[in-house]
Amino acid sequence: MTDRGPHGLFVQLEWLGLALMWVVTLLRAPVAVRTPQQRPLWLAVGLASVAMTLQLPQVSSVATAVLDPHTVFLAKEIVGLLAATAVFEFISAIVGLRRTQLAILAAAVLTLAALVTLCVLSPPHTRHVVPSGPGQEASPDTYYWVVLLGYHLVANTACVAACWACGRQVKNTPTRAGLLLFGTGIALSAVLMALSLVHVLSRDATIPHLFPAISGAEAAFMAAGAALPLLRRPWRTARDMAVMYRLHPLWRTLVRVTPDVTLTDPRSRAVDLLSAVRHSDLRLYRRAIEIRDGLLALEDYSPEGTLARAREHVRAARVADASVEAAVTGCWASAAVANKRSGAATSGRPSGLPQSGGGDMAEELDFLLQLARFFRSPLAASFLSAEEQRHRAAPTGQAS
Repeated sequence: MTDRGPHGLFVQLEWLGLALMWVVTLLRAPVAVRTPQQRPLWLAVGLASVAMTLQLPQVSSVATAVLDPHTVFLAKEIVGLLAATAVFEFISAIVGLRRTQLAILAAAVLTLAALVTLCVLSPPHTRHVVPSGPGQEASPDTYYWVVLLGYHLVANTACVAACWACGRQVKNTPTRAGLLLFGTGIALSAVLMALSLVHVLSRDATIPHLFPAISGAEAAFMAAGAALPLLRRPWRTARDMAVMYRLHPLWRTLVRVTPDVTLTDPRSRAVDLLSAVRHSDLRLYRRAIEIRDGLLALEDYSPEGTLARAREHVRAARVADASVEAAVTGCWASAAVANKRSGAATSGRPSGLPQSGGGDMAEELDFLLQLARFFRSPLAASFLSAEEQRHRAAPTGQAS
């Protein structure tokens, strides 16, 4: 829309941002083909990539050397309008404003008709640029630019408000971050359109030098926001691996003293994690089951009264209510593991495993993470020491 030199401010940033947009567009293409729900986002990002690429002076020069210049410039603005409309439609759909989609399309059609009409009624011109000085070629009149930039500004502002409002309410971290990043990119687009409108009305030649920097940052933020859904699976894998990393010491201890609960021998933490990358969710589920089975197998090595003493020990330590059951289980398990290692099987009725854990997998993992922390804590160590002293002090035949 504006003449700008090839060495404007942060031109490299503009090229980098566009490159990221195209990378995301290409990476999302297979997903869009397989999943109809992903196609609106892919179309919006793809059209935005095309529209921003066509605004580059180098691309415009090549296109006008082959095709009619007036047609090229008008096509650039039509593609830009379609891109803004596609983004608006996509954002409206994901925030639940599907009833407004028909109104958005109607506004886009009316704006397009107005642009073509104003272009025809404008003085003869071959280029669609906002002249910054009297020596430049003629372009469509001011009304043309006000209508075009006004549509972009209104659409972008509405998209930003919807993205940020919805992003703050979403609980899923990648989705929330994606909406906020995408909304930030659209906000920069709105800033670009507002500055362009100021340039149309003032013809200030310094304003266009800011455009490459803003455009590049806009593209980078939009690309980052659109790329985050692609990172959902890697994000889940990384989260699962982090949980497995923290559970590994507890799991390794349990499977070494109760080897029947697992099909494979315990390995180093690094090897264990690397082998779980491909199916981390299934491996984590199996890991939780193996820990539970290991605890159940230790019941025969927990003398009657151990659980009650563990609970009293935790109560005396004033552990927070939300962590009491995990702390009790950690103390109980440390004593049971020590008995298993010494071969001291329980005679008589054993002290059962504490009835604790979560109602679903997420709650169960939270509980096991707390258990892993308490299992190696000073609290469990002091309980184990007290149990050993009690065992030594008890008369022969009554230690259990």
